[in-house]
Amino acid sequence: MHYTLVRLNFILSFFLLDSKSADIVFLVASSSLSSDHVKMFISEAIHSLPLDSNEFRIALVQYNDQLHNEFQLETYKGKILVLNHIKNKIVLRSGPIKTGNALRKIQETQFWKPTIGKGRAKILIVMTPHPSEDDVEEAAQMLQKNGVKVIALGMQDASYDELILMATKPFYFFFPRTEELTLFTQNISRIITDPSSSQISMSCYLSITACEGDAVADVVFIVDAGSSSTKFEKIQLFLKDLVSSLDVKEKCMRVGLVTYSDKPQVVFLLRMATDRTHVLQYIQNLSPRSGKANTGSALRFTREKVFTVSGGSRKTQGVEQVAIVFTHRSSEDGVSDAATVLRRAGVTLFAIGVEGANVTQLVQIAAYPPRRYVTNLNIFSHLPHQALVFHKKIMNQIHQKLYMDTQRTELLKRGCVDTEEADIYFLIDGSSSLDYFDFADLKRFLKDVVKLFAIGPNKVRFGVVQYGQTNELEFGLEEYGKKGDILKAIDNIRQLGGSPHTGAALAFIQSLLRRSQEQHLRSVPCHLIVLTDQGSEDHVEAPVKWLKNEMVNMYAVGVRHANESQIYEIATSKDQAYFVSDFASLKYIKNEVVQGICAAEACKEKKADILFLVESSHNIGPENFVKMKNFMSELVIKSDIGPDHVQVGVVQFSHRNKEEFQLNQYSTKSDIIDAIGRMSLMGQNTLTGAALQSVSGYFKLAKGARPYVKKVLILITDGKAQDEVKKSAKALRDESVIIYSVGMFNANKTQLAEISGKPEMVFYVEDFDVLKYLESQILFGICSPYDECRRIERLDIVFVIDGSGSIDPKEYDIMKDFMIALVKKSDVSRDRVQFGAVKYSAEPETFFYLNDYSTKSAIIKAIKNDKPIGQTTYTAKALRHSERLFTEAHGSRKRSSVPQVLIVITDGDSHDTAELDEVSRRLRAHGIVIYAIGIERAKPDELLTMAGSEDKYFYVNTFEGLKHLYRNVSDRVCSVSKPECGIPADLVFLIDGSNSISDSDFTKMKNFLQEVVRPFDTGHNVQVGIAQYSDRYREEFSLNIFPRKSELETQIGHIRQMEGLQTFIGAAIERVKHYFTPEGGSRINENIQQILLVITDGRSHDKVAKAAEDLRKRGVDMYAVGVGRIDHLQLSQIAGSSDRKYTVDNFSELKVIKKRLVDDICEEEDKTSKYSHSSIHAVKYSLSLGL
Repeated sequence: MHYTLVRLNFILSFFLLDSKSADIVFLVASSSLSSDHVKMFISEAIHSLPLDSNEFRIALVQYNDQLHNEFQLETYKGKILVLNHIKNKIVLRSGPIKTGNALRKIQETQFWKPTIGKGRAKILIVMTPHPSEDDVEEAAQMLQKNGVKVIALGMQDASYDELILMATKPFYFFFPRTEELTLFTQNISRIITDPSSSQISMSCYLSITACEGDAVADVVFIVDAGSSSTKFEKIQLFLKDLVSSLDVKEKCMRVGLVTYSDKPQVVFLLRMATDRTHVLQYIQNLSPRSGKANTGSALRFTREKVFTVSGGSRKTQGVEQVAIVFTHRSSEDGVSDAATVLRRAGVTLFAIGVEGANVTQLVQIAAYPPRRYVTNLNIFSHLPHQALVFHKKIMNQIHQKLYMDTQRTELLKRGCVDTEEADIYFLIDGSSSLDYFDFADLKRFLKDVVKLFAIGPNKVRFGVVQYGQTNELEFGLEEYGKKGDILKAIDNIRQLGGSPHTGAALAFIQSLLRRSQEQHLRSVPCHLIVLTDQGSEDHVEAPVKWLKNEMVNMYAVGVRHANESQIYEIATSKDQAYFVSDFASLKYIKNEVVQGICAAEACKEKKADILFLVESSHNIGPENFVKMKNFMSELVIKSDIGPDHVQVGVVQFSHRNKEEFQLNQYSTKSDIIDAIGRMSLMGQNTLTGAALQSVSGYFKLAKGARPYVKKVLILITDGKAQDEVKKSAKALRDESVIIYSVGMFNANKTQLAEISGKPEMVFYVEDFDVLKYLESQILFGICSPYDECRRIERLDIVFVIDGSGSIDPKEYDIMKDFMIALVKKSDVSRDRVQFGAVKYSAEPETFFYLNDYSTKSAIIKAIKNDKPIGQTTYTAKALRHSERLFTEAHGSRKRSSVPQVLIVITDGDSHDTAELDEVSRRLRAHGIVIYAIGIERAKPDELLTMAGSEDKYFYVNTFEGLKHLYRNVSDRVCSVSKPECGIPADLVFLIDGSNSISDSDFTKMKNFLQEVVRPFDTGHNVQVGIAQYSDRYREEFSLNIFPRKSELETQIGHIRQMEGLQTFIGAAIERVKHYFTPEGGSRINENIQQILLVITDGRSHDKVAKAAEDLRKRGVDMYAVGVGRIDHLQLSQIAGSSDRKYTVDNFSELKVIKKRLVDDICEEEDKTSKYSHSSIHAVKYSLSLGL
């Protein structure tokens, strides 16, 4: 549950300001007065007020659809009489809640007289547990216009929007349970009485959301009502159990219901069902209907009538849309097209079939993959048992869309960085069987794949061939070298039509691939992705055989009516064949295809110590235990096992732990698999916390772990831990252990998240049969763990390495390996990273300049061929010699603002120590960053002299230690790396300045802003503005104020935190619109990109969706950064899409997302107008279909 920190001294001063007396009216909904907690809250608040002095007068009014005055302002002079009335004289009244009417009448009855005494404050405290049945806004505005200060307290199912409308901002508070009012009791009197008190409690925790598990979704049930009464009761029972498990509220889970037979009908819309009790009553009143099953018609009807704004859908606010279809028989009409259109509209479809349901139709209805979204039951009596399963499926779906999909796609993109060179062709079916929207979905798939790779003539290249009756080369591998150009070219592809001749198309692509192979001086991986909608009218065998013989890695994607045997024939392996029901589902296989392409390079030279921690309690059972062992064995088969590669260990746990084998016990796949096969089930209970605590020792040297090697724990469990897990898991993560948690639905997902620390590291699946589908995903994650710097991007780097006689050939090779590792991590090219090198002893010697080699392979070859010199060590002379490498003639790009880096490696003291300080200072004065690495006999004071600061020198005792120093040095070098970002833009930061952010965290946020602006060409190209918000808004500086980067960074450092009670992001976005006008300094009329980056550490107290959408409609690209316990849905609403949303656990981790954020902003994207010809054509096509 989310809580907000409220500073009460601010509230005090706000309400009383210059007043020392007040008239206070409690306006309480009748239904809430039945609660002892509510009456206790009112009594205790009144008890603390000095009523006898006549400074404060109290009235209490209860309401439903009418007002009933319990006592008026003049009724009681003393406190005892007031409290006695509350205790003994209140008579509860029933009736509908009409808060708007109550507010109007309270103005007429309580606040109409002139107040006695000058400056007397008028305060209304409204308390309600339910939404109002009439409008509250107009009446509330009239009250406030007449000077009444309103505190709105909502409980249970109260509407948060109504609290906002009623209250004098920002004084509205929500309590999911009435007993939470006690948290506010001690402070309410101080809000009223003592604005100057310095003893007021600094905080009061008030809940501002009651959505269980952060679950927000619109869920619609589509039920075939044509069954017998007995069977229909099973459906009702399922629905009631499932709805009872959902947090049905206006702001959380909304539910709709459509029943159908011959014709569909709405039972209740999403906007009608925001209260669980009402929904359950609707379900109870359902009855079966006779008639045939027209499921397709019901799907169309649901899209047109229910998943609409008028029907209560919140899709435009970014809320997940889910439909669950129940049927027990074949549909009389087609379901495929209707389901496709519904899915294309953003609705995730689950299909439940019972008894005589048509499995083919279920698959056509449901989302991809069918194993997750299709449930087929033999008999109706099994249906009620599925309620808990479907609750978890729905929660999984919500969480997956909110944060897991984005993080896992980012992981994929990170892993694909290692795929530095590849030729990838798409062979796409453009035959007449595809309609306009199918072809648009196909092109979208192509673009989504392209976006995940680094594009360039010497990097990843793409080509597209379309086929139908003929073959058309849309563009070849060498035609486009920039991502944006490829994306535009894909957009411009026009459908060919005709019948598909896949065999001829595959033969056509042979010649293209031959040409690409001839263009490369060495072997480059070649991939072909074939997409087809139906069986080929010719044979594919011969061209497929040639392609496979030429080592072309082929992926085959069959859509709709594709020939299954041909798809398997085309694909290189069974794992590379995919089948989807429609083109709209292509987006779901995109990550799988890309992962297959990138896995080979990402997992090359992988080193890891992997420990399986597997539950062996009675929850598992013998059959599932075998499936779990198969899962582990498959992961072993897919790993490169060996002492210098991957080590595997296994520990079982239940009520105690059982070591099966340590990490270094077996060094071959067969031995490990045999050991896994010998495992036996233990039984007993699930003590996961104790097991986590004990496995820490297995990542130590004594248990076979290796220093400086990635440590991975894979937990597999099917039960809720019966002990505490969070502390033990955090201790492991603090020791750099990466934890993957794999839990079946019997496990507790919250516990799994606590164990792994990040939601994307949790795999929560229905049963053990799903484990086999997780193997590749987990292994890819192990191959591509988070690395703050995956690539060194834009530097001139010169190595200066000691080649003196004190270094033997083996040690010299270790130095060369260190250099090669840095080269491999760099994006080498003329316009990215360049390398030069000097070796030295008594005399220095250049063995290549910065502009000698422009490819990674050439640099590595030069380093490998180098030999040591021998003789003595003159480091200062070598540094002086290196200065000539940092000149324009020899490739330096210092004039283009490319950072200059020198890395010196030495194993001894220099014979010209006296000259080191002078030459090092001169190099640094010329902007050259020096990293000094010392080994064995090197002197730390000399290293410090060269580096100039302690954070730039490193020392290890042995040459072996140099192997483990690589990561630290590469991270430091990477931090200097400055990716070029030449985009012209107006960039505005909107930063959270509320009290929940400490002084030190606010400083970290400012440091983050300085880091973000550094890569941009500020001044002519990029203008930067900053505004701050909390419960107020403040412009820090406009877009065109600080053109010089040094001034800009200084001004950011001078920003002072405004502080404030609460967080109003929606209002701040409304105000920040001014920046994006010519009057605000924007260059929007010059077609310059407009960017807003919002940073927050909490949940907004107002709506954000509409304000953000309005700004996007003006052409502003929005990015959102959330820190700590944030609202993922609000963050997505601000950003507009999940891939522009960034989250970190704390402000110290902001640096982790800096590079990704800058890359996303700077990356050249498709800027074609949303009102292009193709868009207009799509609208016309839609109209022609009546969509």
